[in-house]
Amino acid sequence: MTIADIFDRYLGQPKSLKRLRVPKHTPLERLPMVVIDCETTGLDSRRDRIVSIAAVKIAAGLSVIEPPILDTLIDPRMPIPARAIAVHGIDDAQVANAPTIAEAYDEIQTALAGCVVVGHHVSFDLAMLAVEARRNGCDWREPPWFDTCELMAGLGLAAGNIDLVDMLARLGIEPNGTRHSAAGDARMAADLFVALARKLIGQGRGTFGGAMAAHRAPRR
Repeated sequence: MTIADIFDRYLGQPKSLKRLRVPKHTPLERLPMVVIDCETTGLDSRRDRIVSIAAVKIAAGLSVIEPPILDTLIDPRMPIPARAIAVHGIDDAQVANAPTIAEAYDEIQTALAGCVVVGHHVSFDLAMLAVEARRNGCDWREPPWFDTCELMAGLGLAAGNIDLVDMLARLGIEPNGTRHSAAGDARMAADLFVALARKLIGQGRGTFGGAMAAHRAPRR
């Protein structure tokens, strides 16, 4: 343990989340990856809050690991709108004794640390985490990421904003999780990504750089 670690523990301050640097030639089968999903009070990352977050690890060999390494409710410190409850079923009573995002932030950082983050429309999840971190005075460094929807479009398998279950069906994959639960959506996005990664490998594009280039939208 370093002196910095001792002071971090003593002061109760989370360690900084350093941005992962990944060589473009790294094979997807050897890439450390974690699939995330957030359920929220709404779709505006500037004003809405996270009410649930889950993370599922993809291990070497593109193996999806169970159970999730993170699966927790979050107290958003605001009433959850009825329209959001109708989607994910999480109400005020369920989050009353849950940790706040600040209280759960160390656990979230630990789940993401050293990994490429994967998700379905994952830029929204990362935007939510970035705003929540800034709001609570927590350190945030956006990790490299893959988006399953963009990859589907980039591989010519889908167009537009298509539901996760619909995308799985297009590839003949049985959904393995509850839709609109953070853990269920993370697991289904993991299964979808593994199928897409195997297609990229079959096309000779099964590297970090190959997957980045396969996204429909230009990447930063």
